[in-house]
Amino acid sequence: MFLASNVLYLLIRLAQKQNIPISFYSITLFLVPSIIYFSAATITKTSLLLSPWYFLLVIAAAFFYSYLGNFFSQKAVLLAPNPGYSLILQKSYVVLTTIAAVFLFGAEFSWKKFIAILFILFFTMVIAISPKENKAHGSKWVYLSLLANLCFAFGSLILKYFLNLGIQPFVYLFYINLFVATLNYFDFRKQKISLVLSKKQIFLAILIGVFSMVFNFSMKLAYKIAPNIGYVSAINVSSMMSLTFLSALIFKDDLSKQKIFGIFGVLISLFFLVI
Repeated sequence: MFLASNVLYLLIRLAQKQNIPISFYSITLFLVPSIIYFSAATITKTSLLLSPWYFLLVIAAAFFYSYLGNFFSQKAVLLAPNPGYSLILQKSYVVLTTIAAVFLFGAEFSWKKFIAILFILFFTMVIAISPKENKAHGSKWVYLSLLANLCFAFGSLILKYFLNLGIQPFVYLFYINLFVATLNYFDFRKQKISLVLSKKQIFLAILIGVFSMVFNFSMKLAYKIAPNIGYVSAINVSSMMSLTFLSALIFKDDLSKQKIFGIFGVLISLFFLVI
């Protein structure tokens, strides 16, 4: 999950730098995984049938977690001075999921974890708040990142619920990805974009879909065996540190001292949260 996360968001940043519309690569982001999950279900002879109630939950998770979450996320990454800043805010839903998992699933928790969460919130604010930066880039990316945060927190809890029911991950992930790919396709059509892409750009969009599948499937398997799903989310957030530095190195994105301080603060706090 950690490795796939870095590759996925670097590919997305590259697609943005090449002016590939978000609505286009958002299709492959979900369509490619849905094809792979369908193939996995076919090969393993796993039934894709769900009860009406579970199917409604999957659709709700698809809309709020994947469709809206991805929409807010991609817009925030595009507007942020460095994608790592936005993604750390987005992925800090570890705070919500760690606490909610205690009440919903009886997951483990302690005062040490609570204090670590408070530090995560503090250092997240260090990353998000910067008056000088707001004048140059605006603060819209912060609000969009926080909206994505709420969507991802909701989705993580729903997916943990599915795992507890014993439903195979690639079954509900197939429906979620197919539903969101369809919505993104109609969004793309409504925009009436005249688009001519090279073979390399099309290959890049497909790669985004492949690493989206690797990232999400490995994360769901980690959810299944972790003592608290918030710990998986914490490791997910930590992957943003390397992404932030790689993005600054490869794409010359912003990397201020304040942000570096905030990033390391989040990571150290995450370390105490998961150990």
